[in-house]
Amino acid sequence: MQTTQHNKIISFLIWLSITMFYCYQSVLRMLPNIISDDVMAQFNVGAAEFGSFAGIYYIGYIVVHIPIGIALSKIGARKILPICIILTAIGLLPLILPLGWNSVIIGRTLTGIGSSAASVGALQIFRIIYPAHFARMLGLMVSLGLLTAGYAGGPLATILLKIGMQSMVNILLYSGLALALATYFLMPKSTEEVSENNIMSDIKAVLFNYKLLFTSLFAGLMIGPMEGFADAWGSVFLMNVYGVEKIAADILTLSIVLGMSFGCVILPFVTDKTGYYFGVTIGSGIVMFMCFAYMLTGTAHIAALNYICIIIGIFSAYQVVILAKIATFVSEERSGMAGAVANMIMMAFGGFFHNAIGRTLEHSWDGTLVNGAPQYSGEAFISSISIIPSSIIVAVIGLTAIAMTIFVKARRVKLAA
Repeated sequence: MQTTQHNKIISFLIWLSITMFYCYQSVLRMLPNIISDDVMAQFNVGAAEFGSFAGIYYIGYIVVHIPIGIALSKIGARKILPICIILTAIGLLPLILPLGWNSVIIGRTLTGIGSSAASVGALQIFRIIYPAHFARMLGLMVSLGLLTAGYAGGPLATILLKIGMQSMVNILLYSGLALALATYFLMPKSTEEVSENNIMSDIKAVLFNYKLLFTSLFAGLMIGPMEGFADAWGSVFLMNVYGVEKIAADILTLSIVLGMSFGCVILPFVTDKTGYYFGVTIGSGIVMFMCFAYMLTGTAHIAALNYICIIIGIFSAYQVVILAKIATFVSEERSGMAGAVANMIMMAFGGFFHNAIGRTLEHSWDGTLVNGAPQYSGEAFISSISIIPSSIIVAVIGLTAIAMTIFVKARRVKLAA
């Protein structure tokens, strides 16, 4: 009994360490929204340069997924996670030191690189320490990260106003260094155990796992509601199609993020109880498709839009469920790398949706100008946003085919036995 209780405490400390890191990097990811005016004034840059500063984070974040996964399995989480937290934190240094704009871009890249270890580490370690509740604990971490990012903006803006950007960034920097130290001591020595497998065999086992790759591709086709609509095009769609005011439109799209924070708890819980990973994911796709089909009629009741956005957010949490399933397509020590590859593929579809919606909107433009700027019609927005439900349908069909194939194979093995 004492051994069981001891193991639960160790598992919780590991979960707590990674979750604190995930919440910390969530705050730094949304930091540009808070400090945009101060950064542009201090470094004398325009919107284009600032956009590069904000966006370079994601390049650093995505490109190191596989190296981080390898490092975690070969060196151990107790060393790698604190190092990555330090990288995440020191990426803030150029904002407070007179090193020039290029150093600010490099620092933001370092923050993205370090942040990658939070999600990759969770995918690899949670599967080992919570085999029966993997999706649930992963979802709880993501939920707390979303809530932290969503509600940290107000307090940070107040702190910025009272003490200035440099003092606020100093607080965030030292908080990160303290978190790195705490993580090293909180993480038990058991997380220093490393895989003895050959690196190339690990990479081949993941990159040539076609079930993993196709599942990731189809799951990526369902990421549009969050990465395309909530992130970029949701507010302008609601303003142009439904005549919603800017502030109200922003609140509606924010409710998608709020809904996802709830969904990250609800959907993994249902999945852990039922074991229907593909069923929950496919069902989520169907619900999101129906919500967008209703919105795209252009006749949805204004009062219903808030509930629709929350529902879309809840079922956008399918990402946690399917990532947890994909991690089981390989052995435990390779699960972090598998999750990293899957997350890379899915996140890449964010860029696809941003560009595809923008290009379709441009193609549908009727030439109208207002104060010299293109003015797009409601019909053009409906046409461009239709890419999201169309992709979801393709994803639902593809995931259903994969699920049926897995079921049939498992049935044959059972009958043969």
